[in-house]
Amino acid sequence: MKNWLRQRLLHFLIDAEPSRPSSIGRGNISISLGDEQLCDDGPSGIDLPDPINFKVQAVSGGTIVESRWYDHKKDENRIKLHIITQEENLSESIGKIVTMELLQK
Repeated sequence: MKNWLRQRLLHFLIDAEPSRPSSIGRGNISISLGDEQLCDDGPSGIDLPDPINFKVQAVSGGTIVESRWYDHKKDENRIKLHIITQEENLSESIGKIVTMELLQK
């Protein structure tokens, strides 16, 4: 049912915007209904039981990284914001953030 709905929605969106190409490449559409995501920014064939979600946003003066995951021990969602300045190496800083989040989990 989800696959059918996803396909119908994607065809509707493609037909509604004639300026878009007829095929959808990776990262073009992100659609969510409530907590269930229909299509995200890449190949999503993996349904992980306990993921850590990261959002990265470039802002004036640097980059903000948000990490989210559910803590089963405390029964709460854990959300952290990390700020990476322009002077810091972005790839090293993101690597450190991911490592620290995995260690805390």
